Amino acid sequence: MQLTLLYIRLKQLQRELRSLGMYMIAIAAIALYLILVSFSQFETGRHAYYIVGGLVIICVALQFYRKDTSFIYKHVDKPHLQIFSEYAAISLPFSVTAIFTKSWMYFPLLATLLFLIPYLKFSVRKKTIFKNLSRVIPAMNFEWISGFRKSFILFIGVYLLAVAFCWFRILPLFLLWFLTTIIISFYSECESIQVLRESGETAGKFLLHKLYRHSIYIVILYTPLILINTIFNPGYLLINLLFVPVQVALLCFAIGLKYSSYRPNSMQTANNMLLTIIAFLVSLPYLLPLPAVLSFLYFYKARNNLKYYLND
Repeated sequence: MQLTLLYIRLKQLQRELRSLGMYMIAIAAIALYLILVSFSQFETGRHAYYIVGGLVIICVALQFYRKDTSFIYKHVDKPHLQIFSEYAAISLPFSVTAIFTKSWMYFPLLATLLFLIPYLKFSVRKKTIFKNLSRVIPAMNFEWISGFRKSFILFIGVYLLAVAFCWFRILPLFLLWFLTTIIISFYSECESIQVLRESGETAGKFLLHKLYRHSIYIVILYTPLILINTIFNPGYLLINLLFVPVQVALLCFAIGLKYSSYRPNSMQTANNMLLTIIAFLVSLPYLLPLPAVLSFLYFYKARNNLKYYLND
């Protein structure tokens, strides 16, 4: 079997790692730490199912948001096995540690679950809805307009569930976190050079203004639910106080990542994988600062890349 997709992903990963420079050391250190954590969990067997569940959630999210499935299923040889090879490669550094522990059975269990994921096919209706959405959201924030139109059923459904259970302890936070993963997927498509230059701003001002405008949407959406959750669960005050800034940091990282590799009218499907992984890592308390650090680093990478297009 020719693993064409896996070969392409490896080439994309190599290109991304080369562009990171010295930052690659920090990412490698984080990856090694997570591998050791996975091994520790499998060895004790206490929370091994969290590792398996987290890896499955990441791969299901990738399957849901990837936009190349229609092409793959029609034109690639043995598409299900090829997509499975991608997900197996993503999870392998973490899941393979189970083989050397008493929780070895989680490895074939995970492989079975990952094998089933490529059979989940999601189709998006090609019909324009919410045609007057630009009256509520300015056209300059086109990512939110187009993203909401594509994912409005899931977007509204998750948000209404968070509203319905906002007095519960952790459930509304989990739902809002899942909503954030939907929102950051809005930034996988690059606009044309004409749209980019419409503001007439320098690269730095363009990014700062975009970060501010889009962060406001997150704050407006999440703050009322967080306040209600805090009233009913005052013991979770610290967690609630940190939640919104972390989600804003994830959004800022998504914007910085998009413009750090911006090419006019291009799709950045590979970025969705990195964004999903970082969003999942934030669920670990000791990695809460990670999106803020990445936002800072990628802001400067994005600004330097945009200088070429904005004649800065």
